[in-house]
Amino acid sequence: MRHTALFVFFLILSLCGDELSFGTPPPNTQQTISTQTLQIHSSKSLEGAIESLKQVPAYHRQYVDIYRVGEYYATRYQNPAYPRILPWIIRDFKKAGFDSSFTLYPNTKNQSVKTASPNNATQSSSAQHLTPTVMTIPSPLSQQAQTRLIVDATKAYQQHDFTQATIYYEMMIASGMNERQILINLAYLYGREGSFTLLEKKIEGKRGINDYLYSYGIGALEAGRSDLYTSLSPYLAYDKSGKLSMLCGYFFEQENNIERSNAFYKMAYNANPSDPHILYAYARSVDISGEKKQAIYFYTQLTQLGSDFETLRTASKSRIQALRDSQ
Repeated sequence: MRHTALFVFFLILSLCGDELSFGTPPPNTQQTISTQTLQIHSSKSLEGAIESLKQVPAYHRQYVDIYRVGEYYATRYQNPAYPRILPWIIRDFKKAGFDSSFTLYPNTKNQSVKTASPNNATQSSSAQHLTPTVMTIPSPLSQQAQTRLIVDATKAYQQHDFTQATIYYEMMIASGMNERQILINLAYLYGREGSFTLLEKKIEGKRGINDYLYSYGIGALEAGRSDLYTSLSPYLAYDKSGKLSMLCGYFFEQENNIERSNAFYKMAYNANPSDPHILYAYARSVDISGEKKQAIYFYTQLTQLGSDFETLRTASKSRIQALRDSQ
């Protein structure tokens, strides 16, 4: 019974989470590239440099500038907020048709003087008198670019390219797309890779942080991360929804620490007994403890739920029958 019930419970948790996830953490590249800039193209003419911008994916453009370096115009990518994702940024540029040879330079942000938009700089002669110069791409993403980014993120997830999916969601946040669902999805992805520090920075000062924490926990459970409890435990005292306690209960059940697991399931039930998923978790806790009559009582409540909870109803009916057959 236990393994089957665990599968059902895990399925229910997955259905409660957002339809995204995260896989292998990226390599630890932050220490080597955190103060560097990626050059993706160079040209002897300003026109050639501006032409290169047309190849840059829309969701990268706010991080791409044109620099005057001696007799050359260099097209460079610089995103110090997310240096750890540069290896995958390089992959994106390769797919966009840029040369396979990329060069990292010291951060030039404070060495350049910003001038006009590239759209207004059509003649190379107009920039000949400028010393280190950078021309900035407008940062707000168009509606079309935002839609494309969401589509790419969804596609990456469906193909189980969880690392790329996370990158796309980080880009959405960085570009100012402040939809709550975007951050909830990113929290789930962070949970899969154990990036709790990144999540805390993202949700600092926001309302309803339990939703983000719960989404993180779902991702962490799916990835089998051992740090789930230590990440969520500081927030349990403020969890009136009971959802974080439920996740901790399932975590300790996976660890075969049934006594502690049952304590968290009971904590979740006491906090929010009307939540169907928490009620199911508590019913299973009572069932595992061998209290058949009480388990049947709670499972019976679940069979009376509406069609929106068909998985819970079916699992509860099946378990009630098994308990009665065993009496």
